[in-house]
Amino acid sequence: MGIYPSQSLLSYQNVAVSLTKNNFKINSVYALTGKSVLAFQNATSFLPHPYKRVTARLNYYEEVVNQEAQVDHLMKEWVDVVVLEKRVFLYYLQQYQQDNDTKEITIHPIFSEAARPAYFNNKKLQALFDTGLAHIKKSGEYNAIMAFDGTNYAIAPDDGLVK
Repeated sequence: MGIYPSQSLLSYQNVAVSLTKNNFKINSVYALTGKSVLAFQNATSFLPHPYKRVTARLNYYEEVVNQEAQVDHLMKEWVDVVVLEKRVFLYYLQQYQQDNDTKEITIHPIFSEAARPAYFNNKKLQALFDTGLAHIKKSGEYNAIMAFDGTNYAIAPDDGLVK
């Protein structure tokens, strides 16, 4: 029995994010040199090798579990740059904006996208999944799901079943 990866379900896009007012030109990991950076936990293990080398040349570097705190630290100008997955950042920024003023940000896509499949222990299930995935991509449903911003995930449908 083997492991069978599906077609890519989504792609992760780790990015560097800075405040626009700082006018940072960050077009590679090397441009982080001399800045203070707050990254996601184990970033040096997950990101390409040059990133780990660059962290030794930063004014300040820390990795945190609480990615929501990355937005707070950036907005309060406690760090110059945060490094995390783009959708994760945008989600926490949206949450942060509900109770706080925010500053204009610049997203620097300095890391390659990483495709992520689903994995199956059955080749027929993997093929069936890929067929279904291709169908929802062709119909446009996949794009609608991926564009979902999470703002109403907890709202129950008004179908008369929930009191």
